[in-house]
Amino acid sequence: MQTLRASSSLPASSRCRSAAGTRAGMRQVALPVPARVYAPASLRSNRASATKQQFSSFEEMLAGSDVPLLVDFYATWCGPCQMLSPILSSVQTKLDGKIKVVKIDSEKYPALSTKYRVQALPTIILFKDGQQVDRIEGLPNEAQLMDRIKYFI
Repeated sequence: MQTLRASSSLPASSRCRSAAGTRAGMRQVALPVPARVYAPASLRSNRASATKQQFSSFEEMLAGSDVPLLVDFYATWCGPCQMLSPILSSVQTKLDGKIKVVKIDSEKYPALSTKYRVQALPTIILFKDGQQVDRIEGLPNEAQLMDRIKYFI
């Protein structure tokens, strides 16, 4: 099994720096988090699609999930983040019902990015039972991502 360790094993070209990760002294405020949770296979066509859902807080979403959450912190201007979307769709399809994929725009919610120390984009954090269990910074390929997720589910 190949292990992927944070940013040290990924080339710098596969990471984007986040302005939100460098801000100091930010006050954290609980905001509604629009999250994309991919629908189960029975509700979508052959192509994976996202469903937007609103939660009163990110912690509520973590606590209310009965399956692990794979949270992708991204930015619209980040090239590697855009390249990650089809990989996440494929992973969601292959692990249907075993995991939920959530995308959070780090520029719209800098307090969350700061709280989870997001300093490079994309950053993928796996939460299980409301706790962070794994973290990947940069652009992993599908096989690397599947290996990391399968270890925890």
